[in-house]
Amino acid sequence: MAYLLPFLAVFIGSSIAFFVQPKTAKGMKLLLAFSGAFLLGVLILEMLPQVYQSQDHYAGIWILVGILFQNLLEFFSKGAEHGHAHHGQTKQFPSVLLISLCTHAFLEGLPLASQPTLLLAVSIHKIPIGLVVGLLLLQTKVPLYIKIIALITFALMSPLGSYLGGYIDSPAMISQIEPFIVGILFHISTTILFESSEGHNFNLQKFLSIVLGIAVAALI
Repeated sequence: MAYLLPFLAVFIGSSIAFFVQPKTAKGMKLLLAFSGAFLLGVLILEMLPQVYQSQDHYAGIWILVGILFQNLLEFFSKGAEHGHAHHGQTKQFPSVLLISLCTHAFLEGLPLASQPTLLLAVSIHKIPIGLVVGLLLLQTKVPLYIKIIALITFALMSPLGSYLGGYIDSPAMISQIEPFIVGILFHISTTILFESSEGHNFNLQKFLSIVLGIAVAALI
């Protein structure tokens, strides 16, 4: 499941982009709000207690390093990890953006084989991200086969991370890698929630999506 779910989630989102080409982002924003809240709930309720129970005094430092690293990645990805798609129509292939997204996807895949709740949260989050990547590729003028190869490569990154994560010894995973990934995902999830209300206006639908995401994380 750690290999299949993230892969399928990307293609669900990208299929919506390729075949539906939605004109409005309303549904994607609601799904983003839900997935961001669900992800944040999993991090706070499950992942944070686990990484601090490792009795590693540097866990907090690794979390901060993960936050900073994700901030650096978003300099190149332009925030596509949390639903932004600022990429004008051009013949140029968005290689730097995709390398950044693939790096993020590979890293977040590392703990998924041993964290089923996080696996579900990340997979749900990958549906709107797959939609964003699909829309970005549609805007370019590169041949269709290159777009498909790019999507397959991106979709394989998290499963590849999960596969590699299974070979990393447990102490290193819990004390260093998982806190680092928590920092990356914490940055993503909080950014989604902070941006969920445009102009800081209250939106009942988005608020209910956030409440639902947190409730699901608490119940699972």
